[in-house]
Amino acid sequence: MRRKNSLILLVAFLCACGSLPEGIGTAVPARSTVTDIPSATAPIALPPVTILAPTRVSNPTATADTRLPPERWQEWPVIPSVTERAIEIYRAGQSMGLDPHAFSKVGDCQSVKAAFMGYFDIPERYSLGNDYVFLQQTIDNFAGHFTTDGQAVKGGFNAAAVLSPLWADPTVCLAGENPLECELRVTKPIIVIVSLEVWWDGRTTVQYEILMHRILDTIISHGAVPILATKADNVEGDNSLNLTTARLAYEYDLPLWNFWAAVQALPAHGMDMIRKDGFHISTEAWSTRSFTGLEALDSIWRGLQAAPVRTANPIANLTATLEMVPPSTLNPISAPTLNVSGIPKIDSEQIIFGLSKRQDGGFQSLGVYSFDLANRQLRQIFGAGVQFQAASPDGKYLLVSDESTLYRTNTDGTQALQLTDSLYPYNFSEAIWLSNRQIAAILTKTNATGISILSVDGQEINELHDLGESPVEISPSSNTSYIYWKSGSCSFMGVCKINGEWVYSVDEKMDQELTGLLNPDLSPNGNILASGAASTAQQNMLVFASADGTAPRQIPLPGNNLVEYAWSSEGDALAVVVALRSDYSGKVMGNRNFVVNPRTLDVIEYPQTNILNPRVLWSPDDTSLFWIGTIPDQNGFKITGSLVKRSLKQVMDLSSAINITDLDYLVVANAAWLPFP
Repeated sequence: MRRKNSLILLVAFLCACGSLPEGIGTAVPARSTVTDIPSATAPIALPPVTILAPTRVSNPTATADTRLPPERWQEWPVIPSVTERAIEIYRAGQSMGLDPHAFSKVGDCQSVKAAFMGYFDIPERYSLGNDYVFLQQTIDNFAGHFTTDGQAVKGGFNAAAVLSPLWADPTVCLAGENPLECELRVTKPIIVIVSLEVWWDGRTTVQYEILMHRILDTIISHGAVPILATKADNVEGDNSLNLTTARLAYEYDLPLWNFWAAVQALPAHGMDMIRKDGFHISTEAWSTRSFTGLEALDSIWRGLQAAPVRTANPIANLTATLEMVPPSTLNPISAPTLNVSGIPKIDSEQIIFGLSKRQDGGFQSLGVYSFDLANRQLRQIFGAGVQFQAASPDGKYLLVSDESTLYRTNTDGTQALQLTDSLYPYNFSEAIWLSNRQIAAILTKTNATGISILSVDGQEINELHDLGESPVEISPSSNTSYIYWKSGSCSFMGVCKINGEWVYSVDEKMDQELTGLLNPDLSPNGNILASGAASTAQQNMLVFASADGTAPRQIPLPGNNLVEYAWSSEGDALAVVVALRSDYSGKVMGNRNFVVNPRTLDVIEYPQTNILNPRVLWSPDDTSLFWIGTIPDQNGFKITGSLVKRSLKQVMDLSSAINITDLDYLVVANAAWLPFP
């Protein structure tokens, strides 16, 4: 046994998994509510505890194939050694720009920072003792990540939840990203501890295994090394989940942290005898969990460090390495292809939108579509590969792009005029119309990006000088005096790291960063700038400011995350969409829709919608609103739309008319409501 005083943890944290994700299963009973969970700022002092001592591995090396079979998982050691497969994954990940000082967690409330290893980022709250001082090196290497939950940890998370976009934070994650993909992209960890799953009636181990295969394949494809974990409880009654986890570790040749074995020497095998629900673990088990989890992280990290090192070659900043794509011929689809009867002539108000889907870590364009509101008819204007950028203020022309070639076309796709073959081709919004019918576009010149003003015929009128940063996205604007843009870099199509928000005045008197603002949108009259708040603590905050970002006024709106807003044509009203997310699981439950008066700050609420990544549009006469976006479907995902008259507040569901489905996540990249010609 490990000596009682060899490790003294000054604090431990309790966890109350009060319920499972909405719509998934029966809540696990708990003595306390979520609000009872102690936080890192309110530690609980504990006496020294006895922890079962695993065999310490000095200078871990790859395991020979002498492993016990999965059926004997209860005999597996608590602390794993690095495996050959883990080293292979680590070597591959060295060329993928990962952070050597980052690890991530995938799990439920038992893995949140308040319950699992969080205090290792707070030196005064733990003591390693003389025997385990060597663990400090691992703590120092991964400093900052112990008190970070990341995107793949949330109360009630399970193997299904971490793979569903419904549980992804829309203010952090890309459209269609699930929490796991989001965490891997944002944190870029070298090691991921996977500790799942909550059990409930109806879920089989076969389903769990299928989902875990997807989780492990996703982690490995990102170059990170998974560490699997067993659980202390046996709520399912036959230990089948731990057996399945061991089989996965054996099949993939991955490290397995056997937490179950670590708590067997504790009273009641580490289970909470006050709640007696068969799921929650005891206070002593929480300390054991954090410490043996740290030991597992240490063992694998040291084993990976001992592997031969390859020179890192991070994902290139595509802003500096773009290659020009030769001009292509743009041909509209001559006949309607989807749900259309009668002639294809466009003779009423229409919604134009560009459609993409998530694929291979980025987005693939599926073309440009037109939805006739009067006849409820959908037609495809351009095929896959063509992106919709914007519509002219008078509704007569479209801007579309094919790779780096930008075109101006009629609204039916005819008479395509090539404007430039130097468009930056790695985001959804690289060209916009200005109110004077000129065009602002992000162009690539001599291996760098910049913003130029083009005429309607493609002649370069002006180039914005001395930007100082690399533009990757340009924001919609109906004002000719100011250009709003984002700086950063892109790694895949539609996957960009944004470094800042900027405003540039065409008269070159202003070029500054908009500190504290997110996704600015200037009103058509040029007087008021609408934006979100950059602070993660104010994700439901709407901000009105001057055109240069000064004199901000903050308006908190009901809901969790401000996800979309759009100005009326007169600039006297702002339509706002705020996502509703469970405070416990993070699942998106729908959207609350508002119209805000920027002068009086009066707020009118409209019926809720259940659309993911919505786009909100005003009718040309400002009498109606249209939301278009994604909903889950039995065949994967589907594009849907909802129409509402401002005066009646009655929502019309148009999902049956917009019948586009795909197994991959679909996203409306850009959209516009065109007036009657």
